[in-house]
Amino acid sequence: MKEKSKLNKLRKLTRIDKINTFNKLKKINKLNKIIIIVIIVIILISILIYFDYFIAKTRVSAPKISIKKRLDENSYVYKSVFYKVWYCESNKTYTFGDYNDKDAICPKNYKYVEGYYTNEAGVKISKRDLQLLTNDGIYTSEMIENMTSEKLVEEAVSVAFNYGKYKYKKTSDKTEDGYTLVLLPDFKEDKGNYKWIYDEEKKYCLKEENGITSLATYAENVCDKFEEIKMDKTWCKNYENSTLIYEEGIDKLCKE
Repeated sequence: MKEKSKLNKLRKLTRIDKINTFNKLKKINKLNKIIIIVIIVIILISILIYFDYFIAKTRVSAPKISIKKRLDENSYVYKSVFYKVWYCESNKTYTFGDYNDKDAICPKNYKYVEGYYTNEAGVKISKRDLQLLTNDGIYTSEMIENMTSEKLVEEAVSVAFNYGKYKYKKTSDKTEDGYTLVLLPDFKEDKGNYKWIYDEEKKYCLKEENGITSLATYAENVCDKFEEIKMDKTWCKNYENSTLIYEEGIDKLCKE
């Protein structure tokens, strides 16, 4: 009888173990299913975010999957999961960046009287000069308002112009010697406003060696004498009052 009782107890214990094992397996299966579902959802969301970014970048527009926030009277920021997009109402431009970037500085809507804008210090600035200064955010609206004399304006114009005229654009063409042909811009009027315009017919030879960038005029399939892109001492002193001070590698233009 005792042996039979022990046997029954063992059977019961075996059944309980089997039930416990089965329940554990069920829990593990449920957990695995949940993990798989979460992974699939994350992958799908990532794909949607990527396509949203691709469409926004291609069309140069605001992302659909984002939170829109007004920064000031002239700009918005669209916060997506992995990146941000700034929109400027004044010039209707979108700027893409990440969360480490500072908020984009939008050009202010300036009012001109007889072709001139008068800043808060009472200094008159021509439309051409003002649009040159604010092009690419080289000078912010706050910097413009803090210019207390015509001399400061002239210095700033010199900084912006001499920097902008060397912003070359590479072409797909090369010389027989293997130099890349580039285009240089000129700051001209276009439909009532001023901007940098590239002359497709006027090309220059580009040479990049040992961290030094040089340009040469190009005519009749020949590169003329190369000259290093370099700024003078006055420019190197004055550019520090602009946003160019944050430009990576800008100091190379001022090395002796």
